Formats: sequence, C-alpha cells, structure tokens
Amino acid sequence: MKYIKAGISVLAASLISVSSNADVLGASASLTYWSPDISGTIQSGGGKIDVDKDLGLSRNDSAIFTASIEHFVPLIPNFRFQYSDMDQVTYGSVNNVDFNGQNFDGAVQTSLDLTNYDFTLYYEILDNWVNLDLGLTAKVFDGVLLLREQNANPVAAYSKTDIDSVIPMLYGSAIFELPITSLSVGAEGSAVTVGSDSAYDLVAMMRYRASFFGLEAGYRAMGLDGKVDGINVDARTDGPYLSVMLAF
Repeated sequence: MKYIKAGISVLAASLISVSSNADVLGASASLTYWSPDISGTIQSGGGKIDVDKDLGLSRNDSAIFTASIEHFVPLIPNFRFQYSDMDQVTYGSVNNVDFNGQNFDGAVQTSLDLTNYDFTLYYEILDNWVNLDLGLTAKVFDGVLLLREQNANPVAAYSKTDIDSVIPMLYGSAIFELPITSLSVGAEGSAVTVGSDSAYDLVAMMRYRASFFGLEAGYRAMGLDGKVDGINVDARTDGPYLSVMLAF
C-alpha cells in the first residue's frame, strides 16, 4: 500500500525538533458510544457500488475505548491507544456488478468489519489554558468485507476481502479551557494525504471535567479515499458520540 511507502518518512520528519512532555505522570481512559452513518462507494474490477443505497450500510452503533499515558521524561513521546469496534451485517441489492472477480446481480448480504486500532506517539507542546499535542499515529485495520449473493442460483456469487492495512498519519490535539468553568472545547484527530490518496479520523468536542471524572460529547468523522487491499474506496463514516472519562 503506497500509504506505507511514502507516508512514514514524511510524517516522521515533521516531529524531529519536538521534545516537550508533561510535567507530571498522568493517565486517562475513556469509553465512547458512537452512532455514525456511512456513505460513499467501493469498487474492485467493475462498476462502483454505493455502500448505502446498494448494500444497505447506513447507521451503525460502535464502541470505542481510548487510553493515554503522559510522563515527564524528555525526548520520549507520550502514548495514546484507541480501539474502535465497528461491524455490521446488512442486506441490499446490486444490478449486474463485478466485484473482486465475482458478478453480483440481485439481493446481496454484506458483512463489514472495520475494527481498527490507533497507536499514537505524541509530544505535549502547550499545557495551560490551551493544551496542544502533536505526534504520529499508526491506524491498524483488522477486519473483513464479505459479499454474499442471496439469489437462488446454483452457484451464488461470494467475495471475501481481508482488511488488514496500516495507515501512518499525523496526529494533533488542541483543547481550549473555558475561563471560570469546568468546560473545555477542542478538536483532535489524525490525517494524511499521499498523492491522490487521503485518510482522516477527526473529532470536534465539548468536555466537562470535575476532578478525576469527565464527560465528553462531540462529532467524529472518519474517511478514506484511496485503494485498500485491492478495493478502491471513497467512503466516509460520521456521526455524534458521547464519552465517559477517568483521568489521574
């Protein structure tokens, strides 16, 4: 995948001169409920398939777990981990479309697993009323796309594509604390563009924190425009989310 070939060296070079870290040791964890819609197209050897209108992939509830560790050791980056559980089974219909060497015509069952893991190394650039972090993320997909024709033909078309790509991205987080309140607003996420391919995973949020406990509400958008494991993808998943947090 050409994300890997061109992305890592470009992204790593952007952080060579950064070395700020937290003043104390800290850790946080959150559990998120995300309710996104999915839209866009996929293509593999034939015409484009609309993931919503043709395959019936639309709103799907997802669970996300996030944990981070910050420390005071110079030059060594902080660490952030995120796990997103994203899978669904839907039913739709396509009209005489070739996909992954198979011809699909009629009712189709789709099983999509977009489970992914984010491994992020970052530095804390600012830590006052503005909290600014910059770093690098490796987004690891560990999923599968199954298409199964439902017509009563002697041999029904069937396609299985393992989704096991790694996409390196730039990471950034900017949180602004509102004066005389326990509220903050901000944005964070990862993104990369290499040639005509692009990928992003971005959130905008409002956060309430009281001592060790916090609540966060916002909007998350994740998209990909490029070729992944032999499939041309131009798709977006986005929707509101709600998180509960613990920070120490």
